[in-house]
Amino acid sequence: MQARKSLIALAVLASVSGAAFAGNGTATTYQNGSDNGIVAEQSGATNSNLNVTQVGSNNNAGTPATSGWFGQAAQPLYQASRDSNLTVLQTNSYNTAAARQTGGVQNQGTINQTGAAGNSVFNQQKATLNQAGSYNSANITQTANKGLTNSASVKQDGTGNSAWATQENNTRATTNVSQYNDNNKAWSTQTNSTDVTATLTQRGNNNEGSVTQADSARSQATLLQEGGYNKAWVNQVGNTQDSQATVDQNGQGHTGNVTQTYSWNSEAKLTQTGNNSTGTISQSDADYSKAFLTQSGSNNTGTLNQDKADNSRITATQNGSYNQIVANQTGPYGGNPGDSRLKATITQDGVGNKITSNQTGSRNELESKQSGNENRITSNQAGYDNDAYLTQQAGGYNVIDLSQTASASGAYAKVTQSGSYLTANVTQTGGNNNSVTINQH
Repeated sequence: MQARKSLIALAVLASVSGAAFAGNGTATTYQNGSDNGIVAEQSGATNSNLNVTQVGSNNNAGTPATSGWFGQAAQPLYQASRDSNLTVLQTNSYNTAAARQTGGVQNQGTINQTGAAGNSVFNQQKATLNQAGSYNSANITQTANKGLTNSASVKQDGTGNSAWATQENNTRATTNVSQYNDNNKAWSTQTNSTDVTATLTQRGNNNEGSVTQADSARSQATLLQEGGYNKAWVNQVGNTQDSQATVDQNGQGHTGNVTQTYSWNSEAKLTQTGNNSTGTISQSDADYSKAFLTQSGSNNTGTLNQDKADNSRITATQNGSYNQIVANQTGPYGGNPGDSRLKATITQDGVGNKITSNQTGSRNELESKQSGNENRITSNQAGYDNDAYLTQQAGGYNVIDLSQTASASGAYAKVTQSGSYLTANVTQTGGNNNSVTINQH
């Protein structure tokens, strides 16, 4: 009897689909049960509306492509109309929604999938929404799905597009948003989840991308942008231990930010290629964590902060001229941090570059290297048993300023400079058994 119900639903919808509408066409379907399917098409119309509601398990609103020996081509819900609206609402488990919109300005698509009461391991949802054209908006929301294969996918081809993907109270949820062309925006939010992955890909100019993962352990976020005037924000906040965040920007005028809080054993990577870029990585209460910053070009600024951290690492590299890196590391107990064992490795190659680094705690290690002329290293370490290795090579008019203070007992400093018109200033105060080696040649 259930199979008969599915066939009837398909036949009814097929009778109202096709290119029959000149404008203002509306198709609305409702299915209450399991193993139902809907296939719909609206084309050659203006202001068309397609509304699909399914309550039950193993329902399909459109079908995505399948792989394997017996794979089938995709047959999504389809609107080839100008100014169209698509809404799919699915409730329960093992549901699938696939939709595609083409044909003009101001198309909007919404897919909302909610798991069954109790949020069991059987609640698994899949949603795919593709749009081709200008000024489109796409919104996918998945909530209360503890199954192991939840996924939300948005693809947009055109200019001025916007995409939202929200997943909440899910397990092993995956979000993929791809946008091509200019003036695109993408937002992804995953909260109160476990083992989640978000990937945002934007190719073009004037893009903005944001990923928020909150209270979601073992999170992975990847944001890729190509073009000019892009912005990127990745926030992994709350209980997000064992998480990874990667931002890769290729072009000019980018701004990239990665924030991780309460992210034990986590990793953040930010790569920027171009000029006049700003990159920031902030990690707080992030023990055993790592931060990597790479910038290529000129007039770039990189800022890395690790606060209340223990056994964490900073690695920063800049290639080009008139760049600046600021690295701050603070041990786990604020003013009296104990053994923090922090490490910073910073490298610059070019002219007129600056490194500013600050470490508070004990048994920390700082290593900074510069190649070129008119460069400057300014470093401060507060605590005991800290080591600093500062090097400037193959250049002239370079300056190193190092200060080891605040009961700096057992501190060690090694300063190496090669070239001409060199300046090295080292200050060690507040303790004993300190040593410094300065080599200029």
